[in-house]
Amino acid sequence: MNNNGFKSATTAGLLGIFLGAVGAHCWYLGDKKNATKHVIIFGSGMAVMIVAGAIIPSVVSFWTLYKISWLITLLNVAGWLAVGVSEVWGFIEGIQILSGGDAGLAQKGYRVAPSAMQNFGGQNMQMNSQIGQNQGQNQNNEQNGQLGSGYNG
Repeated sequence: MNNNGFKSATTAGLLGIFLGAVGAHCWYLGDKKNATKHVIIFGSGMAVMIVAGAIIPSVVSFWTLYKISWLITLLNVAGWLAVGVSEVWGFIEGIQILSGGDAGLAQKGYRVAPSAMQNFGGQNMQMNSQIGQNQGQNQNNEQNGQLGSGYNG
């Protein structure tokens, strides 16, 4: 669990790709409105499939089942369609989050942790600055005659 409030585009994107049907990426990012939409669409699709595939066939006679088989087929298709829509929607959002990266999340107002490369780059800039200062000091010393070449001739 991310207790520091920072969000990761990699985590959110992978949640969207693999668990997007139930809105896991939205729950992770705190977008309860879209997360609830995912759950409602996915849940209603599953409920319709359960009713059409298990409950109706168990409570009606064979002949009634034969007469309404078109309805059961239609309900199953509708259920699978709802689950599929929720999954494709989550998958696309996951890809969008991954392609935008942490910078994309930051632009949307989420707190993202500074990446290791940014920290490394900052240290690298400090090191380059220190090297530049040392080179400048060496040039000043040479000009003032403080740094000899080893030959006093």
